[in-house]
Amino acid sequence: MKNLGSIYRATKLKDMDSAALVFAILHQTDTDRVDRTQLHSALELATAAHLSQKRIGRAAYPVDPYIVHPLRNVLRLIRLGCTDTDVLSATALHDTVEDQPREIVSILDESRLTDGSNQQTALDLITENFNAETSRLVAAVTNPPTDAVLSKAEKNAAYAAHVADVIKDPKVFLVKFADFVDNAGSVQYLEDDAKRTKLAAKYAPAVAVFASAFDSNRDGLHLPQHGLDAVDARLTALSERMTADAG
Repeated sequence: MKNLGSIYRATKLKDMDSAALVFAILHQTDTDRVDRTQLHSALELATAAHLSQKRIGRAAYPVDPYIVHPLRNVLRLIRLGCTDTDVLSATALHDTVEDQPREIVSILDESRLTDGSNQQTALDLITENFNAETSRLVAAVTNPPTDAVLSKAEKNAAYAAHVADVIKDPKVFLVKFADFVDNAGSVQYLEDDAKRTKLAAKYAPAVAVFASAFDSNRDGLHLPQHGLDAVDARLTALSERMTADAG
Protein backbone atom coordinates (compact mmCIF):
# COMPACT_ATOMS: atom_id res chain seq x y z
CA MET A 1 0.00 0.00 0.00
CA LYS A 2 1.28 3.46 -0.89
CA ASN A 3 1.96 5.95 1.85
CA LEU A 4 -1.08 8.23 1.75
CA GLY A 5 0.84 11.17 3.14
CA SER A 6 3.25 11.05 0.20
CA ILE A 7 0.31 11.20 -2.22
CA TYR A 8 -1.02 14.37 -0.61
CA ARG A 9 2.44 15.94 -0.43
CA ALA A 10 2.89 15.37 -4.15
CA THR A 11 -0.44 16.99 -5.06
CA LYS A 12 -0.63 20.68 -5.96
CA LEU A 13 -2.88 22.91 -3.88
CA LYS A 14 -4.97 23.89 -6.88
CA ASP A 15 -5.81 20.25 -7.57
CA MET A 16 -7.27 19.52 -4.13
CA ASP A 17 -10.88 19.70 -3.04
CA SER A 18 -11.83 20.43 0.57
CA ALA A 19 -11.58 16.79 1.69
CA ALA A 20 -8.13 16.33 0.18
CA LEU A 21 -6.96 19.59 1.75
CA VAL A 22 -8.08 18.48 5.22
CA PHE A 23 -6.29 15.13 4.94
CA ALA A 24 -3.18 16.81 3.55
CA ILE A 25 -3.17 19.22 6.50
CA LEU A 26 -3.50 16.30 8.92
CA HIS A 27 -0.62 14.45 7.27
CA GLN A 28 1.70 17.43 6.92
CA THR A 29 1.22 19.22 10.25
CA ASP A 30 4.30 19.04 12.49
CA THR A 31 2.55 17.58 15.52
CA ASP A 32 5.66 17.99 17.67
CA ARG A 33 5.45 21.77 17.32
CA VAL A 34 1.82 22.56 16.40
CA ASP A 35 -1.08 22.22 18.82
CA ARG A 36 -3.18 19.93 16.66
CA THR A 37 -6.23 20.22 18.93
CA GLN A 38 -6.36 24.01 18.53
CA LEU A 39 -5.76 23.85 14.78
CA HIS A 40 -8.45 21.18 14.37
CA SER A 41 -10.93 23.38 16.27
CA ALA A 42 -10.10 26.37 14.06
CA LEU A 43 -10.54 24.34 10.87
CA GLU A 44 -13.85 22.94 12.10
CA LEU A 45 -15.20 26.34 13.15
CA ALA A 46 -14.17 27.94 9.86
CA THR A 47 -15.82 25.13 7.90
CA ALA A 48 -19.08 25.56 9.82
CA ALA A 49 -19.01 29.36 9.46
CA HIS A 50 -18.44 29.24 5.69
CA LEU A 51 -20.89 26.41 4.91
CA SER A 52 -23.35 28.69 3.10
CA GLN A 53 -20.70 30.39 0.96
CA LYS A 54 -19.36 29.58 -2.48
CA ARG A 55 -16.27 30.89 -4.21
CA ILE A 56 -15.58 31.49 -7.89
CA GLY A 57 -12.95 28.99 -8.93
CA ARG A 58 -11.05 28.07 -12.07
CA ALA A 59 -12.51 26.97 -15.39
CA ALA A 60 -12.31 23.33 -14.32
CA TYR A 61 -14.03 24.11 -11.01
CA PRO A 62 -16.21 27.18 -11.68
CA VAL A 63 -17.69 27.19 -8.17
CA ASP A 64 -15.99 25.86 -5.04
CA PRO A 65 -17.20 25.63 -1.45
CA TYR A 66 -15.69 28.73 0.16
CA ILE A 67 -13.78 26.70 2.73
CA VAL A 68 -11.28 25.52 0.10
CA HIS A 69 -9.73 29.00 0.25
CA PRO A 70 -8.77 29.06 3.95
CA LEU A 71 -7.85 25.37 3.83
CA ARG A 72 -5.46 26.00 0.94
CA ASN A 73 -3.97 28.90 2.87
CA VAL A 74 -3.32 26.74 5.92
CA LEU A 75 -1.71 23.99 3.88
CA ARG A 76 0.35 26.54 1.96
CA LEU A 77 1.85 27.84 5.21
CA ILE A 78 2.46 24.33 6.50
CA ARG A 79 4.35 23.51 3.30
CA LEU A 80 6.42 26.67 3.77
CA GLY A 81 7.44 25.30 7.16
CA CYS A 82 5.21 27.41 9.42
CA THR A 83 4.71 25.75 12.81
CA ASP A 84 3.07 28.64 14.68
CA THR A 85 -0.28 27.31 15.92
CA ASP A 86 -1.83 30.77 16.26
CA VAL A 87 -0.78 31.77 12.75
CA LEU A 88 -2.25 28.58 11.30
CA SER A 89 -5.45 28.91 13.36
CA ALA A 90 -5.88 32.56 12.34
CA THR A 91 -5.30 31.58 8.72
CA ALA A 92 -8.15 29.09 8.95
CA LEU A 93 -10.38 31.76 10.49
CA HIS A 94 -9.10 34.78 8.56
CA ASP A 95 -12.33 35.55 6.66
CA THR A 96 -14.85 34.57 9.31
CA VAL A 97 -15.05 37.86 11.20
CA GLU A 98 -15.11 39.94 8.02
CA ASP A 99 -17.61 37.81 6.10
CA GLN A 100 -19.47 35.62 8.59
CA PRO A 101 -19.49 37.27 12.04
CA ARG A 102 -23.10 36.34 12.73
CA GLU A 103 -22.32 32.69 12.04
CA ILE A 104 -19.34 32.77 14.40
CA VAL A 105 -21.42 34.27 17.21
CA SER A 106 -24.33 31.95 16.50
CA ILE A 107 -22.06 28.89 16.69
CA LEU A 108 -20.03 29.91 19.73
CA ASP A 109 -22.67 31.73 21.82
CA GLU A 110 -25.99 32.48 20.14
CA SER A 111 -27.19 34.42 23.18
CA ARG A 112 -24.73 37.21 22.28
CA LEU A 113 -26.07 37.85 18.77
CA THR A 114 -27.17 41.43 18.09
CA ASP A 115 -28.67 43.36 15.20
CA GLY A 116 -25.32 45.07 14.66
CA SER A 117 -22.23 43.90 12.80
CA ASN A 118 -21.30 41.32 15.48
CA GLN A 119 -17.65 41.58 14.44
CA GLN A 120 -16.31 42.61 17.84
CA THR A 121 -18.37 39.91 19.57
CA ALA A 122 -17.01 37.36 17.10
CA LEU A 123 -13.46 38.45 17.93
CA ASP A 124 -14.22 38.30 21.65
CA LEU A 125 -15.52 34.76 21.26
CA ILE A 126 -12.45 33.71 19.29
CA THR A 127 -10.36 35.04 22.18
CA GLU A 128 -12.44 33.08 24.67
CA ASN A 129 -12.47 29.85 22.67
CA PHE A 130 -8.90 30.03 21.34
CA ASN A 131 -6.67 32.78 22.71
CA ALA A 132 -5.92 36.48 22.44
CA GLU A 133 -3.13 36.01 19.89
CA THR A 134 -5.27 34.10 17.39
CA SER A 135 -7.98 36.74 17.77
CA ARG A 136 -5.45 39.55 17.31
CA LEU A 137 -4.22 38.05 14.06
CA VAL A 138 -7.75 37.57 12.72
CA ALA A 139 -8.57 41.18 13.62
CA ALA A 140 -5.44 42.42 11.86
CA VAL A 141 -6.33 40.76 8.54
CA THR A 142 -9.99 41.76 8.67
CA ASN A 143 -10.33 44.49 6.05
CA PRO A 144 -11.86 47.72 7.35
CA PRO A 145 -14.97 49.00 5.53
CA THR A 146 -14.28 51.39 2.65
CA ASP A 147 -16.20 54.52 1.79
CA ALA A 148 -18.75 53.76 -0.93
CA VAL A 149 -18.05 57.11 -2.65
CA LEU A 150 -14.41 56.24 -3.33
CA SER A 151 -13.39 55.50 -6.91
CA LYS A 152 -12.07 52.06 -7.80
CA ALA A 153 -8.52 53.45 -7.92
CA GLU A 154 -8.97 55.02 -4.49
CA LYS A 155 -10.33 51.75 -3.07
CA ASN A 156 -7.35 49.87 -4.51
CA ALA A 157 -5.00 52.42 -2.94
CA ALA A 158 -6.77 52.07 0.43
CA TYR A 159 -6.44 48.29 0.20
CA ALA A 160 -2.70 48.51 -0.52
CA ALA A 161 -2.22 50.99 2.33
CA HIS A 162 -4.07 48.74 4.77
CA VAL A 163 -2.00 45.74 3.71
CA ALA A 164 1.26 47.70 4.03
CA ASP A 165 0.34 48.71 7.57
CA VAL A 166 -0.70 45.32 8.96
CA ILE A 167 2.02 43.15 7.42
CA LYS A 168 4.76 44.97 9.29
CA ASP A 169 4.05 42.31 11.93
CA PRO A 170 5.75 39.02 10.88
CA LYS A 171 2.86 36.82 12.06
CA VAL A 172 0.28 38.98 10.29
CA PHE A 173 2.52 38.90 7.20
CA LEU A 174 2.26 35.11 7.07
CA VAL A 175 -1.53 35.05 7.41
CA LYS A 176 -1.99 37.84 4.86
CA PHE A 177 0.62 36.45 2.47
CA ALA A 178 -1.17 33.10 2.28
CA ASP A 179 -4.46 34.90 1.65
CA PHE A 180 -2.99 37.27 -0.92
CA VAL A 181 -1.22 34.69 -3.04
CA ASP A 182 -4.34 32.52 -3.12
CA ASN A 183 -6.52 35.45 -4.21
CA ALA A 184 -4.04 37.03 -6.60
CA GLY A 185 -2.82 33.69 -7.93
CA SER A 186 -6.33 32.66 -8.91
CA VAL A 187 -6.85 35.73 -11.12
CA GLN A 188 -5.16 34.09 -14.10
CA TYR A 189 -7.74 31.30 -14.09
CA LEU A 190 -10.77 33.59 -14.40
CA GLU A 191 -12.53 33.31 -17.74
CA ASP A 192 -14.10 36.77 -17.47
CA ASP A 193 -11.51 39.08 -19.06
CA ALA A 194 -12.98 42.23 -17.52
CA LYS A 195 -12.97 40.76 -14.03
CA ARG A 196 -9.45 39.42 -14.47
CA THR A 197 -8.19 42.86 -15.49
CA LYS A 198 -10.08 44.54 -12.63
CA LEU A 199 -8.67 42.22 -9.98
CA ALA A 200 -5.17 42.37 -11.43
CA ALA A 201 -5.30 46.17 -11.10
CA LYS A 202 -6.27 45.74 -7.43
CA TYR A 203 -3.61 43.18 -6.56
CA ALA A 204 -0.67 44.29 -8.72
CA PRO A 205 0.41 47.26 -6.53
CA ALA A 206 0.26 45.08 -3.41
CA VAL A 207 2.94 42.68 -4.72
CA ALA A 208 5.65 45.28 -4.19
CA VAL A 209 4.23 45.99 -0.74
CA PHE A 210 4.58 42.32 0.19
CA ALA A 211 8.06 42.12 -1.33
CA SER A 212 9.23 45.07 0.76
CA ALA A 213 7.66 43.67 3.94
CA PHE A 214 9.21 40.27 3.23
CA ASP A 215 12.68 41.82 3.14
CA SER A 216 12.00 43.49 6.49
CA ASN A 217 10.35 40.49 8.12
CA ARG A 218 12.50 37.68 6.76
CA ASP A 219 14.23 36.82 10.05
CA GLY A 220 11.04 37.18 12.10
CA LEU A 221 9.01 34.75 10.01
CA HIS A 222 10.81 31.76 11.53
CA LEU A 223 10.54 29.77 8.31
CA PRO A 224 13.17 27.30 7.12
CA GLN A 225 15.26 28.32 4.14
CA HIS A 226 13.12 26.39 1.66
CA GLY A 227 10.08 28.33 2.91
CA LEU A 228 11.80 31.69 2.57
CA ASP A 229 12.95 30.79 -0.94
CA ALA A 230 9.39 29.75 -1.84
CA VAL A 231 7.92 33.05 -0.59
CA ASP A 232 10.48 34.99 -2.61
CA ALA A 233 9.84 32.95 -5.76
CA ARG A 234 6.08 33.25 -5.38
CA LEU A 235 6.19 37.03 -5.08
CA THR A 236 8.47 37.28 -8.12
CA ALA A 237 6.14 35.11 -10.19
CA LEU A 238 3.08 37.07 -9.04
CA SER A 239 4.69 40.37 -9.95
CA GLU A 240 5.27 39.17 -13.51
CA ARG A 241 1.78 37.64 -13.76
CA MET A 242 -0.06 40.66 -12.33
CA THR A 243 1.80 43.05 -14.61
CA ALA A 244 0.78 40.99 -17.64
CA ASP A 245 -2.88 40.70 -16.57
CA ALA A 246 -3.21 44.36 -15.56
CA GLY A 247 -1.85 45.40 -18.93
